[in-house]
Amino acid sequence: MATAMMVMPLASCSKWLDIIPEDTTVEKNLFSDAAGYYSAVNGIYQTLATDNLYGKNLSWGFASALSQDYDNYSINNSKAFSRTENYEYGSDEVKAYGEQIWQNGYNVVANANNVLKHIETVDEDFFPNIKFDDASLIKGEMLAVRALVQFDLLRLFAPSPKENASAKAIPYVKEYPSFFNERLTVGDVLANVEKDLIDAKDLLAEADTLKGLYEFESVSNLFQSTNTAGLFFSARGSRLNYFAVTALLARVYAYAGDLDNAYKYATEFKSWCSNDKCGYKYTEGWTDSDTPESRPHKLIDEIVIGFYRETLAVDYESVTSGTDGSTNSFALKGLGEIFSDSDDVRRLKLVYDNSLDVHVSLKYKTRKETGSRTIVVENRLVPVLRLPEINLIIAEYLVQNGRSDEAAELVNELRSARRCASNKVDASTVADAIGKEFRRESIAEGQYFFFCKRTGAAQINAGGVYIDMAGKYTMNIPDSEITLN
Repeated sequence: MATAMMVMPLASCSKWLDIIPEDTTVEKNLFSDAAGYYSAVNGIYQTLATDNLYGKNLSWGFASALSQDYDNYSINNSKAFSRTENYEYGSDEVKAYGEQIWQNGYNVVANANNVLKHIETVDEDFFPNIKFDDASLIKGEMLAVRALVQFDLLRLFAPSPKENASAKAIPYVKEYPSFFNERLTVGDVLANVEKDLIDAKDLLAEADTLKGLYEFESVSNLFQSTNTAGLFFSARGSRLNYFAVTALLARVYAYAGDLDNAYKYATEFKSWCSNDKCGYKYTEGWTDSDTPESRPHKLIDEIVIGFYRETLAVDYESVTSGTDGSTNSFALKGLGEIFSDSDDVRRLKLVYDNSLDVHVSLKYKTRKETGSRTIVVENRLVPVLRLPEINLIIAEYLVQNGRSDEAAELVNELRSARRCASNKVDASTVADAIGKEFRRESIAEGQYFFFCKRTGAAQINAGGVYIDMAGKYTMNIPDSEITLN
């Protein structure tokens, strides 16, 4: 789906953005024609989907362990993530994951900035596709990429704005090469993320909303190569398109504690969907006769941001093939406590119970391939942001503004889509229900930890055991970066 790009090499210590390619001729050749830019952009998306970033660490792996999805330390302290689930940030295990995320994250940022630097020099007629304005499209996506990655680095390696918006956080890097990078405050990093995403949204708007580049018959269509303009312009659902950026802005503002703007962008996103401009909707079609292998476990119609990885299902199976709790580091914990509704399809349809009662999320297990392109894509897609989060952000805003009845309607709409026919939420229970629904929705997607962090939750529900989170929400800056100011 993507062509490999020249990835800028990394060095140890604080050299993650200091490396100019050894062969500058290679770099000049890469950006000498449109195909080189397409290759560079596609390569960046490939890197985002690797184990070290959203292909595992920032989704169903490390971030989900932080979210208390897996039952590791209570069974066997030698299993993967056992130290992570204890929030032992000084342990070798957690330090290693932190280094992987930090180094690879800033490598992506460096490559995005390199593309942005070069594209500023191209002439108007450099790109062949005048209709879709290749330059604006590439600029918009690369701004969104560097904002997304540095936002997630902020969420891991700095206090939340609710805790301390003026605390020193991480560098926000906008140039390539970048030789000196000072840590900004939490608030300043968020301001940079906000600006990049708004600029990206403006750049992507024309192509994705007015010129028909974002074509769909269903959302699954958006993750497939269907656009007649060429391969680079296809499968917009696996790219940071206009709608994805709009939804990401809602997540960013919610994290910043600005629910007014979070609501603004969340409702803007939903208004496009209601006008049939984008096809996101809750997954339908559950049947009692579904086998585990045939169920729509990724809920593809709900994925707003998702990165494509060719070998995802195979790679997942290779590390979750253990048949008992002593070897399976991805056995889910506390499902009976988390899913209190007996008719909830998230418990009945998305989780597999083997004979030893070890629970494994079907979100990443291979769906039986029947020749359907939708199923093939679903098996290879990493969910990063889905529709339910947008609706829950709106519900959160409504509660804050004395509109709990409307919030309850939204939450019940989600619960109805999950077939929770009983125990309807009302105005008096909706505030508590928002957190519970977010917990159920984000299993094996790594977002519950960040939800708890941004809301300042004093405890995290670890399958019925409540963990005191005082001092446990912020990871240490990697040891290799001790020279940062």
